[in-house]
Amino acid sequence: MRGSHVDESGAIALLTVLLLPLILVVLLGVLELGAVRIVAERGRIAADLATVTAVNDQDEGELARTGSLRPSADADRVARHHFALNLVPLSRSLAATPEAIAAAADVAVYGQSGAIDERTGRTYSGPTVRLAAELPVSTPFFAALLARPITVIQLLSASSAR
Repeated sequence: MRGSHVDESGAIALLTVLLLPLILVVLLGVLELGAVRIVAERGRIAADLATVTAVNDQDEGELARTGSLRPSADADRVARHHFALNLVPLSRSLAATPEAIAAAADVAVYGQSGAIDERTGRTYSGPTVRLAAELPVSTPFFAALLARPITVIQLLSASSAR
């Protein structure tokens, strides 16, 4: 009985050449998704820092007069300004300028406890600054795959004075 020997030396090379594009697409997709997640987390941190800064900018006159904590009259402007400043390090990854993103953000200032947020339905136990924004992230590799060239991340942050 003679054994038949099939030459398979080129099969592995052919399989590698055929699968390499798929492997590269998956690898680049995972890397882009990871980058988007990092930008999203840094955007959430930027929103949190902005609301904390704004709510801590207290109306000194009201505090001296009544001893009550009240956000200053320009707390919404302070929140937008600090949000834009905190987004600057992410500028290369964003599809809009930090200033435009901050200007489009929905900032609400609630000066008293028991206030109900129309957007979220939450009741706040103290003076609160809430910021809701859309963070447009450039995703060029997704665009190359005929997917979305811009991925929009929804941010929501609220900070209360205590």
